[in-house]
Amino acid sequence: MVLFNKDNMEKVKEIIRPSFRLVRDGEHYDYHSKILHIISPIIAKEYKMEEPRLVYERLFKKEDDAYSRNRGFEETKDIQIANKKRDEFFVFIKRTIENMRFHPDPTIKAYWQGLYEGLDPYKNAHRANAIENTSLVFSFIEEMSQEKYQEILKKLDLLLVIDKLKEANNKCNQLYGERLNEKRKRYKEDKMRKIRPQIDDAFFELIKFINAIYLVSYQISKEEQVIQEIGELIDKINLCTKSMQDSIVKRRQDVKIGK
Repeated sequence: MVLFNKDNMEKVKEIIRPSFRLVRDGEHYDYHSKILHIISPIIAKEYKMEEPRLVYERLFKKEDDAYSRNRGFEETKDIQIANKKRDEFFVFIKRTIENMRFHPDPTIKAYWQGLYEGLDPYKNAHRANAIENTSLVFSFIEEMSQEKYQEILKKLDLLLVIDKLKEANNKCNQLYGERLNEKRKRYKEDKMRKIRPQIDDAFFELIKFINAIYLVSYQISKEEQVIQEIGELIDKINLCTKSMQDSIVKRRQDVKIGK
């Protein structure tokens, strides 16, 4: 989102304030996990916003507890097999991307940095607990579906493997869902219902801080480095918001057409 300066009509960036009303628990968890990765502790320290970020992070850890631990289930043999198959596909893709930096073909090697940055937030997905693993893999697949990655993924023969990973992850998600205990599910939903608004409020406070830093730098202090760094931060957060909103729109459209 941008604001317009009346004097020179230049675009002033601003973080969009999303609505979380139609956001599912998994989408909510995934969104705030990404935002905390974008607004890193290093950035928070550099721009003196450690306290609001710490409040936000502490509340998210409560959501992590409610969303992950309380969705525990007894792993059956079919779940173990499905989980192992999913992790094998993911690790194969991960290792292929990591090894690109040593590729003898300079054309392929040149793509390594961008592709690795896309992998980086999710590189330890296979080490996470079962539910978080599934959520991270969903996000990784979504990241890799972007147009900027398609050419190199095709050259590396990874598009088919990513399709297999998606299929395996969907299977895990289905088996986990079938295995959830209804009592635990109700407990988790109750906890999530209480904690989600608190996390959203902490997030809104933090983005107000970021928007203020950008606006002051843009309109008053004219600090180019701050404008660039915070501007890029704003763009990344808005991209996450758009992705979440697009998922909601697609889900509602699928319901209408009976998918």
